Amino acid sequence: MGTAAVKPCTEVASGVLSLCGVAVRADKVRVLADKVGRGELAQKLERAVANDNTIVALNVEERQRLVEVLDEAPGSLPDLRHALVDQLKRLSDAERRQRQLRHDQALGRAQRERPAENGRAAS
Repeated sequence: MGTAAVKPCTEVASGVLSLCGVAVRADKVRVLADKVGRGELAQKLERAVANDNTIVALNVEERQRLVEVLDEAPGSLPDLRHALVDQLKRLSDAERRQRQLRHDQALGRAQRERPAENGRAAS
């Protein structure tokens, strides 16, 4: 199976959908819909093909499910799998940075409050 080229959404041809920035032929999207089984993701993919949509927005859980499906068929749509894994990694990294920032902010507040408490205790 050939790889799908990454194209800007403005260059997506008829019969091709953009999944996570990767152009995927409609027949391949139908195969993905079949492989994910019944459910909202399958319906979303089928509806996008039926409505001749050019872009399909996917949430984190949907991206994870597609990676699972693509892992079950190694070599199938490698560009899409790579894009999904890369996007999920970036999301995970961003979430980790946000958690660290919140932790650092809480620690800074706690450290600023301690000297005030120590000053009151010494009086």
